[in-house]
Amino acid sequence: MPRRPFPSSPFRMTLAALALTFAVTGLAATASAQEAPKLLGRYDDWSAYSYGSGNDRMCYAMTTPTKMQPAGASRGDVYFMVTHRPGRNTKNEVSMRVGYPFKDTSRPFAQIGSDKFQMFSGVQQGGEHRSWAWLENPSDETKMIRALRSGSSMEIRGTSQRDTLTIDTYSLKGSSAALNKIDETCK
Repeated sequence: MPRRPFPSSPFRMTLAALALTFAVTGLAATASAQEAPKLLGRYDDWSAYSYGSGNDRMCYAMTTPTKMQPAGASRGDVYFMVTHRPGRNTKNEVSMRVGYPFKDTSRPFAQIGSDKFQMFSGVQQGGEHRSWAWLENPSDETKMIRALRSGSSMEIRGTSQRDTLTIDTYSLKGSSAALNKIDETCK
């Protein structure tokens, strides 16, 4: 069944955040309502959330693509996010879910203006990880966060296991405010 572009309505963003949180943290679908992510705010094309408490607390800013190519390609949900996990001393972890399993040799990358950020996929980890990518060099996180805050759009390219090149375009409108909110909430 062909996948339509994921609308960024508030309801869909909340559902996406829930699904993403459960996928990222490996929680069972039977988790209680009080374990749901808390919306910290919506900022144009971005949203900020917190989840958990104490050492397990995490905050994340996320967005969905404004354009996905090729149009009509069969894909699952697609997200880009920046996560803070203070209990693990993790800040500005960049990740994205591409909505398909990456090809084993895919070298996904993000581009903001003239800045290119190499990513790696979770193909070697298998399972759901095959649909995720992270920055290859963690030392690029600070540079990428600056680019997210100052840029207007971002493109992420990757190749599916069916050998389809995808290009996802994200608006960066509201990214600065969403990142400020998770900085403030998960210090």
